[in-house]
Amino acid sequence: MSKPAVTYLLLTVALLLLLAFSRAPHSHPARLPTRRLAPIHHQPFDPLLSQLEQEAEEQGLLDRQAIQERLDSALAEGDHRDENLGKIGFLEEFFSEQGRLNVTERLTYLFPLLDRYPKDDVVSFRELEIWNQRQAMDRLVYITDRRMKVHDKDGDEEITLREFLSGIPQKNLDITNMERKTVNWWKEQFVNADGDGNGSLNKTEFNHFLHPEDSREPKIERWMLKEKMREMDRDKDGKISLEEFRDRSNGININYPSFDKEPSDHNLSIAEKQFAELDVNQDGYLSAEELKPISIHLWPGELWHATLFTKYLMHAADDDKDGKLTLEEMLNHHHAFYTTVMEESYSDDDEYEDYHPHDELR
Repeated sequence: MSKPAVTYLLLTVALLLLLAFSRAPHSHPARLPTRRLAPIHHQPFDPLLSQLEQEAEEQGLLDRQAIQERLDSALAEGDHRDENLGKIGFLEEFFSEQGRLNVTERLTYLFPLLDRYPKDDVVSFRELEIWNQRQAMDRLVYITDRRMKVHDKDGDEEITLREFLSGIPQKNLDITNMERKTVNWWKEQFVNADGDGNGSLNKTEFNHFLHPEDSREPKIERWMLKEKMREMDRDKDGKISLEEFRDRSNGININYPSFDKEPSDHNLSIAEKQFAELDVNQDGYLSAEELKPISIHLWPGELWHATLFTKYLMHAADDDKDGKLTLEEMLNHHHAFYTTVMEESYSDDDEYEDYHPHDELR
């Protein structure tokens, strides 16, 4: 592949990613605010695109001004001398001279990597889910590694709270105030992630700190549940009423979206049914303990979205509805596997959320 094609390709990928990140969400009155130290990210199905994205990030191309400057330079007549953008030779096998991804070649290459448990020439839901979750985990580790390099000022491979908050003035580090809108929210999360209690976070602990939604550490799960209770409990009585649950149920992912059946009930009645099922002692309120069964849906993380993406792909490509994908089915629906973002659309009459793909590098 010529250097101009590589340059244009990488800039195009960066622009697609930037547009996906900046896409305004559909407005919804019941949407809950969330605070993440690392943004929710739709992990590409194809690890090759993950490599492209990482190249774009590391070269500062997820910034509008940077993209425009590099694009202007790359497209200037006779100016194709950007050596950094040319150092991605692994693209040549799967990209054409025009910078187009050969999706048939890629899916044919990836299929045997998915078909492993067992190797039977079809990809099951579980095999596809394992693949997507692995891509998500690789992304989380990559983000953590990058953040470690930024915050580990003394190079000891441990992150202290001071190192993490080094850009915040000392006067703002009042640890006596645990209000959610202060840096002490981060301090509380830092303490929860500090498993050995030594006052600093190693790589594993820092990963829990950055991505608490994907942590299965009991202490972090309890804290996340307390945070969600705080958001939902409007009258601050320490429990969730039916009204509070119903008002918030549209803004949290209590149910996996269903792609294989038509909605049968209105959201309000669904919320009431869910509330009744969770209200074990039937006192008309939900405690933190009673919310535990749906905890994974109260703060969906990257792994949750990987499973959701798996459901979407199976729905889109499983033509004979046997719960498995053949290579032919994947090739027939290649557009579903090469999507930048699943756009969420919501209808008050829907029991589930519908996702529409935006094609990547077509």
